[in-house]
Amino acid sequence: MSILKLYDLQQVDIALARADAHRRGLDDGSTKRDELEEAAARLEAFSKDLAAAQTRLRALDLEVQSLRVKAGKLEADMYSGRIGNPKELSAMQEDVEAIGRRVRHLEDESLTLMEEVEAREAQRRSAQEEKGAAEAMLAHIVAAYERSVGAADLEIASLTARREALAAEVDEDMLRRYERLRAGKGGVAVVAVRGGICDGCHVAVPERVVSRLGRDPDHLAACDGCGRVLVVLPSDSQ
Repeated sequence: MSILKLYDLQQVDIALARADAHRRGLDDGSTKRDELEEAAARLEAFSKDLAAAQTRLRALDLEVQSLRVKAGKLEADMYSGRIGNPKELSAMQEDVEAIGRRVRHLEDESLTLMEEVEAREAQRRSAQEEKGAAEAMLAHIVAAYERSVGAADLEIASLTARREALAAEVDEDMLRRYERLRAGKGGVAVVAVRGGICDGCHVAVPERVVSRLGRDPDHLAACDGCGRVLVVLPSDSQ
């Protein structure tokens, strides 16, 4: 069996490893998904704050309306002529004044709260836009990821089929040796000799070895530097 066949198998294995690493490194949108979750959480928080401020503002408006109705009734009673007791009229006047102070306080609070509501609405709109942008970007990333995964899977399937065909042509003992060596050499067990230099560790290979490999493709030789199987490609043979 030609060592060149083993070299071809090595090249397929390298391509498979590269394709697998590429597939695993594809962006599936995890980072953007986290950003989307954060944007959604901010939107929810701003929405809750806005709702709470709006609820408080409505409560203030209702209280002001109720107090004005109460003050109106007191004033109507005061000027109806039905009440002649000066102390009672004085007490009613004090109640009307107290209500007036309370109303002014509530109106001041309402003005401040209206500004807060406006700010909360702006925050909510910004958070909604941010969430929408994150959703759109995530959809784009996921679509691109699915396309890339499909292409990568096709490439891996093609390389896997090629590997199976090549492995079937390699002697079983040689294949087992190749797999053991590959496991201990970072996935590379067979390397070419180029210009008298080992492609694996860049150590010079004796000329007699290079010459023998060039004449006999089935000759099994290992690099003195890294222990990998050496091969001289036809295009590099002298």
